[in-house]
Amino acid sequence: MTTIEIFEPAGCCATSSVVIDQNALHFNADMDWCKQQGFEVKRHNLLKNPQSFISNPRVKAFLDVSGTQSLPVTLVNDVVALTGRLPNREELARWFGAEVTPISTAPTSCCTPTARA
Repeated sequence: MTTIEIFEPAGCCATSSVVIDQNALHFNADMDWCKQQGFEVKRHNLLKNPQSFISNPRVKAFLDVSGTQSLPVTLVNDVVALTGRLPNREELARWFGAEVTPISTAPTSCCTPTARA
């Protein structure tokens, strides 16, 4: 079974500032998609869970070299898979060995069927 852990900087949230971060909003939707698929992604926030950063040798070593400004860091099966940004749905699906239906961005009308991701 695949395990994915994301170690995020303090305040890493779609609504943590006056300006809403669209990437974080997309990531939250991707996390909802993971839940719908039955996939578990463990998230650790530096402000809320600092001990998880210190107790994980890979994350601690990463922070010792790169610093907190290089967060987030994503581990897949305890291996660093991505740094500096949050993963997207396609990456999550690949790591879980799943297929993902692309999110439709085409305009729809009352008579056009919509694609659901």
